[in-house]
Amino acid sequence: MRGRDGYRAVLAERSIRRLLAASLAGRVGFLMLPLGLIFLAETAARAGALIAAFSIASALTPARGRVVDRHGARALTAFALACGVFTWALVAASLLHAPTAVLVAMSALVGLVAPPLGPFTRAAYGRMLDETLRQRTFALDSAGEEGAVIVAPLLAALLAGLLSPEAAVAIAAGALLAGSVATAGAAPEPGPKPTTHARRVSLPASLWLLYAALACTAAALGAIDISLPAVARENDHFSAAGVLFAVMAIGTVAGSLLAGRRSWSISPQWRIAALTALMGAGIALTATMTSRLPLLGAALLIPGLLLGALFATAYVLADRLAPPGSGTRTFAWLVTANNGGIALGAAGAGALAEGSGAAAGLWLGAACAFAGTVPAAAAAVMSVRVLK
Repeated sequence: MRGRDGYRAVLAERSIRRLLAASLAGRVGFLMLPLGLIFLAETAARAGALIAAFSIASALTPARGRVVDRHGARALTAFALACGVFTWALVAASLLHAPTAVLVAMSALVGLVAPPLGPFTRAAYGRMLDETLRQRTFALDSAGEEGAVIVAPLLAALLAGLLSPEAAVAIAAGALLAGSVATAGAAPEPGPKPTTHARRVSLPASLWLLYAALACTAAALGAIDISLPAVARENDHFSAAGVLFAVMAIGTVAGSLLAGRRSWSISPQWRIAALTALMGAGIALTATMTSRLPLLGAALLIPGLLLGALFATAYVLADRLAPPGSGTRTFAWLVTANNGGIALGAAGAGALAEGSGAAAGLWLGAACAFAGTVPAAAAAVMSVRVLK
């Protein structure tokens, strides 16, 4: 089963259609929140404080993932309900012109109880599907999440403009809650609850090495996020930054779908190592084209394709390496590694671009991706013990 027939087989499964659609709807709601909070804040200083509080609290995703692994879908629903209530309370506080400290504290509460929707969904795929359909479903999920990353800010901006920032945030919370509840209802019941010993089991070293490799890749992505607007500004075409990001996003979606449709002869652990090295080379190529925007745009398809394939493959490998009863926590750590890497890469590229030009940020991104090949190769070697 290959190509469109393969994806048709996935989407022919009603349970998968329901789970994927519900989860992506909820994830769009969650991804609307940061921009909605920025609009709601009104000033840059307040916006920075709200986003910092929200982001730092959200970083505890693995802890929430452990709770969901232990208590199942009802825990996901409880987190989503609490997140919705705190978000609507934040909106009410904003309408009442509450002090900044109150809004910051409430933003932290929203992030603290944000449901681990993506990790829960990916863990559910592992319980629902055989190996072939699982690979394609992870690829669809990866492509769908990239689409959500594109759509959510646009939707938040549209709602804030047509209605109000408060309405945009309130609607985002509603979408997150509705999507989470629907996801919890669509996911299969987990097997028998893990024993006390199983709940305390550590994640294998190969998984931690995979997270390190993906953090390096994410740092490369963070460097690109900062460098592309700087490149466009240096060429006196600042509006071209949006086109450059769009090209890379298209490549990422295509890369996810292409990775899912293939019957690979290389194991996923070694594919990760190879894709990481190739991504470093692709970013290095873009760093040589910063004075020629059309060529840069075309070249960005390469790291985009590789990034999509990399994450689709990483989901497959993480699913295989996850200890029984630890699926949500396993995927939650992947999210944390990605977010942390993006933040570090963006900070480094910002400092470099300021003093050495935009190309320096892209070279940093290439270096980060190449650095990821070391833990990726180590993960491939160590995973043999887990997967045999």
